[in-house]
Amino acid sequence: MKDLMKSKAKGLNVQLTNFSRKVEECNPDGSNTPELTKLIAEEMKSLDFDKVTGDAAGNLIGTIKGYENKDALVVIAHLDIPSANQSKTESCLKSGVVKFKAGVISSIYAAALIKRTMLPLTGDLIVCCVPRMESCGFGIKYLFENQLKSKLKKIKGVVLCEPTDFNINLGHKGKMEYEIIVKGRLNRNFLENRGMNMLGTMFPLISELEKFSKQLPSDSNLGYSNLRIKDVRYSGYQPQDEQNEFRVVVDRVFIPEENLSGILDKAKSIAKSVYRGEPDVTINTAIASEKVKTTTGLELVSEKEYKPWIMESHQPFALDSLKSLTDNGFKSAFGYWKKIITEGSYTCAELKLPTIGFGAGSEDMVDSGSEILSMDKLERASYGQALIIQRNIGVPTFGWSSDEI
Repeated sequence: MKDLMKSKAKGLNVQLTNFSRKVEECNPDGSNTPELTKLIAEEMKSLDFDKVTGDAAGNLIGTIKGYENKDALVVIAHLDIPSANQSKTESCLKSGVVKFKAGVISSIYAAALIKRTMLPLTGDLIVCCVPRMESCGFGIKYLFENQLKSKLKKIKGVVLCEPTDFNINLGHKGKMEYEIIVKGRLNRNFLENRGMNMLGTMFPLISELEKFSKQLPSDSNLGYSNLRIKDVRYSGYQPQDEQNEFRVVVDRVFIPEENLSGILDKAKSIAKSVYRGEPDVTINTAIASEKVKTTTGLELVSEKEYKPWIMESHQPFALDSLKSLTDNGFKSAFGYWKKIITEGSYTCAELKLPTIGFGAGSEDMVDSGSEILSMDKLERASYGQALIIQRNIGVPTFGWSSDEI
C-alpha cells in the first residue's frame, strides 16, 4: 500500500506543480477571489472529484464519495479575502497567497491521491475551501450550518491544512476583538488633570489596560495570553458635552482557562475604576462585529470572537493520524499553534468534532510571509494528508497488492 501511494503521488507531481504556479499567478486581493475559486473548482473537476459545489457564502466543496455510507472526513483549507475596512494594498500584504496556498493545494492533491489509488473509503471525503477575513468566521459557520448539516453525525474528524512543520497540531489560543465604550460628560477637574481634549480622557484607560496586559495568564502548551490596543475612536467635539463618546478597540488573545464573559467583565471593571466619581459617564463593553458581503453577494454579520481549543492527545482520531505518519517515515509529534487561529475554533470548540492540523511550512511564515514552500514540501504535505485520510476512513486492504486495486 505504501509503494502504491508513493507511485501514484509521483504521477501527480507535474499537475501539482502547474496548479501551484497558477494559484500564485492569481494572487487574490479581493477583486479576483471569484477567479481563484473558479480555478480551484476546475482543478477539482480535472482530478475527478465526484462532486464539486459552491454555496452562497463562497465556500467551495469537493467530494470523493466513499464505498460505504459510514464515517466521513472533512479536510479544510481557507481562502483569505480582505475586510471591508482594508485597502487593496493592505489585503495583499495581510492575505497574500503565501498564507494559504499550501493548504489549498495539499488538500486537493491529497484527495486526488486517494482517488488515483482507488482506495475504498468508509464514507465521503469532503474537501472544503473556506473564505475568511480574520481567523475563522462566517465561511466555516455557514458551511456546517448548511452544506454539511446533514452529515454531522457521520463526521469522524476534521483535518485543518495549516502549517505545522509536518506535526499533528491539537489546538491554539482564542482571540477576540472587543470595544470599551465610554459615553457622556466628564467633570472639569478630571479634564484639567489630564488635558482638555478627548485624547486626554482616553489615555488613563489605555494606560491601565497596558498595565493589566502584563498580568495575563499562560498555558504550558499554548503560551501567553496577550492584549493589544488596536484603535481609539471618538465622536463629539466638546469634552463636557453629554453626547461625547469614545471607544477603545482591543485585540485580546486568551487561553482556555479564560472565558468571554470574564474578559469583558474585567475590561469593564478597569474602565469603571478609571472613571469612578464621574456620575454622568456610562461604560459598556461589547464584542466587535463586522458586516460581510461575500463574493456571491450574501450579506452577513460576523462577530470577531474565535474560541480557544485543545484536542486530547489520547483521542483515537489524533493517535491514529499520528501513527499513520510515523509508520511512513514522518518524524511527527503532537504540537500546538502559538500564534495563528484556525477553523478549529468552530469545528472543535463549538461543534466538538475531533480536529487536528497538519501541513507544510512553519507557523512563523504566516506572519512574515518569508518562507516560499518548495514543491517537495507541498508534495509531502499532500502525501501525509492522504495517509491520515486512509488510516481514519479507509476500508482495510490487508493482503491486497497494487495489481489487485
